[in-house]
Amino acid sequence: MTTSIVRTCIIATLLVFHGIGTVAAQTPAPESADAESRTSEASSTEPLPIPSEQPGLCGDKPGGPAWLDRMQARLYRTSCLSAAWFDGFFGNARFDDEYQATYGSLSVGTLWDQRDQWDPSLRFRLRLRLPQLNDRFNAFIGRSDFEEEATGSRDEFDSLPRQFGRQSDDAVLLGLGYSQPGRGGGYFDGGIGAKLAFPLDPYVRGRYRLALPFFERNVLRLSETLFWQDSEGFGATTRWDLERLLSETFLVRWTSSGTLSQKSDGIRWFSTTTLYHNLGGGRAMAYQVGISGESRRDVPINDYGLRLIYRQSIFKDWLFLELRSSITWPRETLLERRERNLGVGVGLEMQFGERASDAR
Repeated sequence: MTTSIVRTCIIATLLVFHGIGTVAAQTPAPESADAESRTSEASSTEPLPIPSEQPGLCGDKPGGPAWLDRMQARLYRTSCLSAAWFDGFFGNARFDDEYQATYGSLSVGTLWDQRDQWDPSLRFRLRLRLPQLNDRFNAFIGRSDFEEEATGSRDEFDSLPRQFGRQSDDAVLLGLGYSQPGRGGGYFDGGIGAKLAFPLDPYVRGRYRLALPFFERNVLRLSETLFWQDSEGFGATTRWDLERLLSETFLVRWTSSGTLSQKSDGIRWFSTTTLYHNLGGGRAMAYQVGISGESRRDVPINDYGLRLIYRQSIFKDWLFLELRSSITWPRETLLERRERNLGVGVGLEMQFGERASDAR
């Protein structure tokens, strides 16, 4: 066990330095003072410290010649980029630039609760573009929740393990991905991969995502994933995220996901409502209520509760400290009593590559 952890740490460290070296080698020359001045002026008018505008990021938005259409497009873009900032700040990019960049992250931390005691975590993720093959292909390697990757049910906060609806332990995985931007907010991506352990447990996954803006400050994101996994058989995951930008500093998101496979006991599901709060100065809070379960189990509701997440950049824009606290009421069997379960967590995450450069 110790040898495996050491080996994983060495691999993660080598990937980090390789990613940093790649980014440094590709960094363009500094812009002129006038260009920097214009960038500073433009950024001062933005309500949130959103990422730089990349091709495809929030690009599928309504528009038209009339002033009302332009206003609607501006409001949608503000909502979309605000959501992109929160996703990037909390460590999980879910927008169209996700498969177009070379980036990665390395995080260490631990969770503790009264029921399961200590749960140390070492996670890393590296995604590489493959321009010599095709701009639509990418390679990835990482250590995270394998079931989430294979079935397309990743958590919003991935620097530490999920607390609602977690199904498996972290594992090292390797794979190849493909992406195909669509029209009207649609987007297709797929991938093949395997867990780097015995047995390998390979998987194949295809996913279609659709973003539907409505009523100016609202966006509905739908996702349908079809997959085959050696240990799960054939299955499908349906997910939707309903977002509303409340103000310049608050965004609320309701997320629901359901997974059905040949080996699951009915539908494996979770639902969360999260209020994001931009505190400024590289600090943010997330207040979340969640519930999870499996429809055909003896106890269909596995867990529910509340959690509070504080995240702050420290020393550098690409280095983050994350603190968590939670109160949940888990129950897995009929013989187990549902009791209050207090928990805390701490994590440190380093981002590198193009996403980290864009954040600066």
